[in-house]
Amino acid sequence: MNHSLIIGGSKGLGRALAEKMISRGDTVSVISRSTPANKIEGVNYFEADLADITSLTAAMEKISAAGSLNYLIFCQRFRGSGDSWDGEINVSISACRTVIDYFRDRFSSADNSIVFVSSVFGEYVGEGQALSYHLGKAGMNSLMRFYAVNLGKKGVRTNAVTPFTFIKEESKDFYNSQTELLNMYKEIVPLGHIGSADEISDVILFFCSNQSRYVNGQNIYIDGGLSIVWPESIAKSAKKI
Repeated sequence: MNHSLIIGGSKGLGRALAEKMISRGDTVSVISRSTPANKIEGVNYFEADLADITSLTAAMEKISAAGSLNYLIFCQRFRGSGDSWDGEINVSISACRTVIDYFRDRFSSADNSIVFVSSVFGEYVGEGQALSYHLGKAGMNSLMRFYAVNLGKKGVRTNAVTPFTFIKEESKDFYNSQTELLNMYKEIVPLGHIGSADEISDVILFFCSNQSRYVNGQNIYIDGGLSIVWPESIAKSAKKI
């Protein structure tokens, strides 16, 4: 039985992924700041502040006591306010390094994979997110490439996914009420719709399976093809709405 650890799996994409991993028969552990009230049956929850090495290490020790690890997925998001430089760096970058370095010799002898959930702001500059968020996601992308090279010989693949804006369980009511916004996505996204947590998690599941056994060091954009459309074309499409 595979053992999967999701960092930040109490809600959103992490929760959707945990549900699918439980359904396919994985042992699933989740590290998050708090245990959700609506726990997924079968998931093992461990509370830890990712910015606190002591609590994070205590959680990892409990998880490793249950056996070796197959899949490690980073879905965390710094939830502080404003442009909190230290908070973003600690949660998005330092915590990833701490977790990977702890488990690097605790992976199984079977299929092993690390997946980072990055952001378009790791490569592009956009409104609505602070400098620290941009740097945090860019740092994740660099971590992914570094560990892809340095853990590859250990049989651990390391990849990333970069989603465009997508609908989560917590945000579906908002998006369903925004007809104009959904029409804009329909117009500018080549596949004709905004993505969903279900669609993003399917790609992560691919990385967390033997089907991706020769894929390493890649950052897959999950955006319906939007990232390959020339910005001027997007502007003209949006103007039609």
